[in-house]
Amino acid sequence: MEGIVNQTGIEILSDIKASSADILAKYGGIVPEVAAREQVASIIPVIETAIKTSGLSLFEIDAVAVTEGPGLIGSLLIGVETAKSLALAWKKPLIKVNHMAAHVFANWITDMQVPELPAVALIVSGGHTDLILISSLDKWEWIGGTRDDAAGEAFDKAARAMGFPYPGGPLISKAAAEAELDLPATMKLPRPMINEDSLEMSFSGLKTALVQVMEINKQKLINQPKLVNSLAKEFNEAVSEVLIKKTLMAVERYQPKSVLLAGGVAANQILRLNLESEIKKRGVDIFVPNLKYCTDNAAMIAACAILRPVYIDP
Repeated sequence: MEGIVNQTGIEILSDIKASSADILAKYGGIVPEVAAREQVASIIPVIETAIKTSGLSLFEIDAVAVTEGPGLIGSLLIGVETAKSLALAWKKPLIKVNHMAAHVFANWITDMQVPELPAVALIVSGGHTDLILISSLDKWEWIGGTRDDAAGEAFDKAARAMGFPYPGGPLISKAAAEAELDLPATMKLPRPMINEDSLEMSFSGLKTALVQVMEINKQKLINQPKLVNSLAKEFNEAVSEVLIKKTLMAVERYQPKSVLLAGGVAANQILRLNLESEIKKRGVDIFVPNLKYCTDNAAMIAACAILRPVYIDP
């Protein structure tokens, strides 16, 4: 992924992506070595395309930004070493960007109102489920999150259990939207830690509960295959309800001016719509990124580099 933005504002001049999703689907998930090899093959052509699409010359590029983590170490190394080489060759400053912070800054990629601080951010992705209090662009405080599996990881594990191919999270959301049958009471799932007076969450047991429900109701699922969609909806709602309840608790405790949703799971329609509805009831502004800026993208990295630059020596 490579992107170029205008420093006078978060104006996207180019945002180019090369995906290995089709290749990784054969393995049922991300294989770090495979992902890194694909990145090596595509990174230079993608950079060239991003520059050409932007309409800029190298002289008009002010700085190079790169993700330093968190993420797969092989892919991070390829990106960092390429960025260092370009910064040296082009004689440009090099800016390091935290991947999860960049997801939050996707909420600044808008033609409309930008978030007012302080804000509470809910970051939900394959590797992270965190609640962050953002007092200023430079002052962030972790206030809650998952004890074990991230929400996105739980979706992928649940999808695998239900027989959906990788990436499973979006397919659970799609199946949930297509659900037609009412789910029997015996197939209802728990909402872990939803009533506990803390901002902590847990999703590993929810996947286990799903597997147990499927095993107990194996014959019923065979006779009524459409129940799988209803079970997907129940799992989707279980995760979303926990995330929303904990976010509302954070709003009550910290009284922010804005709530920000960020990360790949921010593309989940049930979570997006229901969180937005609940936050608006409380008279707080809520910001949800455009769908194309929820999953990993270069535009959010560039936005973070502009709004919270951390320069490093190439």
